[in-house]
Amino acid sequence: MTTFTRLGFGLAATAVSISMLSGCSKIDDIKAITDAATTAVEQLSDTAGGLTEIAAGDLVTVEGIDRALGAISQRVGANPMQVVELVITEQVVTVQAVNPAAPTELNQWTYTAGQVGDLRPVDYDDDTEALQQNLFPVTEVPATAIMTAVDNAIGASGIADGEVQTVIVKRNLPFSDDLQILINVQGERSNKQVRADATGQVTGVV
Repeated sequence: MTTFTRLGFGLAATAVSISMLSGCSKIDDIKAITDAATTAVEQLSDTAGGLTEIAAGDLVTVEGIDRALGAISQRVGANPMQVVELVITEQVVTVQAVNPAAPTELNQWTYTAGQVGDLRPVDYDDDTEALQQNLFPVTEVPATAIMTAVDNAIGASGIADGEVQTVIVKRNLPFSDDLQILINVQGERSNKQVRADATGQVTGVV
């Protein structure tokens, strides 16, 4: 029987030490989102072009996701990239991808304001087995599937005034190695996490 391990990666503004987690929680996801946003703010270039893109808020679209992942892929030097997690917000796309020239090296990359920031090494406690279990080609969950999940999230959440805040793509470890899309929906008085499969079809709400 295969035992799956979820790496407890936090998308931090600096290299972080991480612990092995036995499950998936909204708290973990919220921390990943918060830390990814912190990184993006640090890397933000105060340029007219960058501010225009931020004002447009166009990353949570098929075109925006593809543009961001294409730019990051060029910096990583792999197409497709092998990643453990993808976090998308209106202004930021962050991935943790292995270096194709050194497959045990995991790095965090952030795209914001039309630019890819410098890589940030990720400390995964040298657990290469867990790293391999968590990896997936980023193309396995296309932008069209992500947007299908996003488009269905508000209705599925039951929050009439809800807005999609963040989208996370990763494996459903340690429960299974299935890929999942997690959409965090925030309303004025409540919030929900809508879960979808790799095709974008909703599988649950928590």
